[in-house]
Amino acid sequence: VNAVSGANGGNAIVQPAFQFPQTSPSSSSATLGGGSLEQANDPRFRDLQAAQWNLTVEHQVTPSDVARVSYVGMSNYRLPVTIDLNQIAPSSIPWDTGATAGAFVDTRAPYQNWTLLMSSENIGQASYQAAIGEWEHRTSHGLMLHANYTWARNLSDAQGSDAPTVFSGEEAYAVEIANRFNLKSDRGNVVATPRHRALISGTYQLPFGQGRAWNGPRAVNAVLGGWDISTVSTLQTGDWLTPTTSPAFDQSNTGMAVRSGGGAILRPDCGAGDPYKSTAPGAFFNLGAFTETPAGAGRFGSCGVGVLEGPNLINVNSGLAKSVSFHEHYKVRFEATFTNVLNRSNFAPPQTNISNISTFGALTAVLPQGLGGNRTGQLAMRFDF
Repeated sequence: VNAVSGANGGNAIVQPAFQFPQTSPSSSSATLGGGSLEQANDPRFRDLQAAQWNLTVEHQVTPSDVARVSYVGMSNYRLPVTIDLNQIAPSSIPWDTGATAGAFVDTRAPYQNWTLLMSSENIGQASYQAAIGEWEHRTSHGLMLHANYTWARNLSDAQGSDAPTVFSGEEAYAVEIANRFNLKSDRGNVVATPRHRALISGTYQLPFGQGRAWNGPRAVNAVLGGWDISTVSTLQTGDWLTPTTSPAFDQSNTGMAVRSGGGAILRPDCGAGDPYKSTAPGAFFNLGAFTETPAGAGRFGSCGVGVLEGPNLINVNSGLAKSVSFHEHYKVRFEATFTNVLNRSNFAPPQTNISNISTFGALTAVLPQGLGGNRTGQLAMRFDF
């Protein structure tokens, strides 16, 4: 109840504007919208669930070599997805029909005295399938080698955004999706699971020096003997990216641009052009393969999540080491290690907002050092006694 001052100095009791269970205003002159709730959880929110399975076939090829082929699968259920409980479905009916122009809430919204009502629900799913081939060469003739290749397909409709850029965390909090009435439209490739990935690691002892295949005079061993080389090399296809556009081009009639308090992201239409055949200098993607959703379409853009594959990665890290023994109790070890020894330009994912024509698809930065960035080197010497 509300208490207001009466004529005789006392208090008069009046009814509040909103009373449960009637949560809509009783007066048509009441101000609607303008209040948001960020964020609630479904009161019956349950723990996430995952089912995993795998099958491996292994064969001893030689006394030193093992080959292995595996199939790995995993399905995730009840993943958290944040929706707006006050969102209306896309349609050809213009936003705010019958209400004040520019209002934060449409007359079709279920909760007229609210704007955003963000709630995390157990409605998301994910599916991971992978084929893995491995070759392991146990140390023999100075060589130790492990090679791994993975083909993976990871799909999800619960990546925390309509255009994810990183792995989604397990926490329920996230921005709301653009269209809670069509969760399947957000099902796509998981951003940081490359389709192809090869990892090669190994060490090779050069066959020169005392205790190795070719043992020469002491002076020769001092220069050529005791050297080891090693590598950890990664080759993989790029991250999965999603084209986006400005909310100003929204044609869904859901008030996405007006209800700017949320974080939903708008995607454009995908055309018939090849997104990788760009004619613009320095552009990785072809802008002509995307268009804004036509005026009056009454829907969201047709582009899906993770439909673009970013620049691939080739990162060869290597090391060179030499050990020299003095008597039986003393040893000196020299090491030189390098990241991206080929100094290959591994570009960071480009921008994918088609409404920013000057930056769309442009390769403007490389990955950080240690993750495929510019070559770095380090020298070290260690004395053991």
